[in-house]
Amino acid sequence: MNILLFNQYAGNKGDRAVLYATCRIIKDIHPNANIYVSTSSPELYKDYSYYQNNNITFIPTAWDYARVKSNRTYWKVLNSFKKYTFTILREIYLRKFCYGITRLFINPLFRKAVKQADKIISVGGHHYCTLLSRDLVSGINFDAMAIKLQNKSFTCFSQTFGPFDFYNKRNLLLTRDILINSKLYPREEDSRDMLLNFQIPKENITMTFETVLSLSREVVEYVTPSYRPKTVGIAIYCTQKRSPDVEENYLSSISSLCNHVIKQGYDVKFFPMELKGTAPDDRPYIQRIVERVEHPGKCYVYDTDMETAEHLHKVGKCQVFIGHKTHSTIFALATGTPLLAIAYHPKTIEFMHQFGMKQFVVDDKVLTNDKLIAMFDQLSTNLDKTGKESLKKSKDFTEIIYSQFNEIINI
Repeated sequence: MNILLFNQYAGNKGDRAVLYATCRIIKDIHPNANIYVSTSSPELYKDYSYYQNNNITFIPTAWDYARVKSNRTYWKVLNSFKKYTFTILREIYLRKFCYGITRLFINPLFRKAVKQADKIISVGGHHYCTLLSRDLVSGINFDAMAIKLQNKSFTCFSQTFGPFDFYNKRNLLLTRDILINSKLYPREEDSRDMLLNFQIPKENITMTFETVLSLSREVVEYVTPSYRPKTVGIAIYCTQKRSPDVEENYLSSISSLCNHVIKQGYDVKFFPMELKGTAPDDRPYIQRIVERVEHPGKCYVYDTDMETAEHLHKVGKCQVFIGHKTHSTIFALATGTPLLAIAYHPKTIEFMHQFGMKQFVVDDKVLTNDKLIAMFDQLSTNLDKTGKESLKKSKDFTEIIYSQFNEIINI
C-alpha cells in the first residue's frame, strides 16, 4: 500500500510531531506501507533516524518549482512567474477543462506520488483557513488542486478548519469545492460548526482528537509528577505581532512566573518550538524573558533540534508544564504532565475543555502576572491527580484515533 501525506510544514516541532504521530499510527496498522511525505523542506528530515529506519520518503510540494531537478531551465523560468500559476490552476480546476496541461504547473515528484498513492491524507494542523493566508492562496490549496485534478480524493485528518473569510469569490468557490468532496476530521467543535456554515455536508464531517495525543502510547512506565525532578517546562509563542504594551505584559507575566516558581525551589526549562534558523525563532524572545529573571542561572533552554520522541520524553520529566504554542500543550497532555495552558486561539481552550481542565487555561488577551501565578498555585495543589487524569484521557482518545485511522486506510 502506498500512502501520501501532504500539507506538512517542516518548520516547527508541533507540525513535525503531527507527522511523527501519523507515521507511527500508519506503521502500527500497516507495517509494510510505503509512506511518502510532501513537505515544505524535505532536507530538514535527512538526519531523522525514525524516518530513515522505516523507509519513509520525503518529496517537495506540488507548488515547489525550485527543487525540480529535471528540465531545470523550464522550472526556473516558471518559478519567476510562480504567483500566477495558482490562478491558472484554479481556473482550470473550476472550469473543468484542459486537465492535460496541469502537468506543466505541478512538481513532477508530487504528481508521480499522487498517481501511485492508494490513500492520500492531509496531515493535521491549522491549514484550511484564511487566518494564515489571505483567501487561502497558498500551497495548501495548490496541492489539493494538484490531487483533485488527477481524479484522486483525500482525507483531512485532525485539523482546525476556518475561519473562511474570502475577498475573492473564485477562491471561496475553489476552497468549498475542495472540501465539499473530501472526508474531514476536525479536532474541535468550533471547526465543525465553521465547516457546516461553509456549506460542507454533515455526512462528510467526523469529529476526532489531536493526532499527537496518540503518542501517549509511548508512555510505558508513567512516573507521577510528584516523583519527577522539580522542574517547570515552558513553551512560549512569539509568532503573533504584539503592540508594545501587550508585549511588555507578556514578557512581564512569563518572567514573573519564573521568579515565583524558582522561589518555590523549581528549575525552569524552556522548550523552543521553532527550528533553529527558521523564522520565527523562539530563542531570542526566550532570552529577553530570562534577562528579567532574578536568578537566570536557574533557567535552561533546549537549544538543539530534538526529534519528537526525545522532546516528548523530556516534557514527560517535568513536574509542571506551561504551554502557549498549541502542540506544546499537547505534549504535556499526552505524557500526563500537569498543564497550565495559555491560549492564542480558541482551539487550545477547547482542548483543555476536552480534558476537563478548563480552570487551567487562560486566553492570552487577558493574561496578567497575578492570573498566571494564581493558576499555577492552584494547579500545584493536586499535581498527581491532574497528571493521571490527563494521561488516562489521552489514552482513551488514542484508541478512538487508531480506530478512525484504521477505517480511513482500510476502507
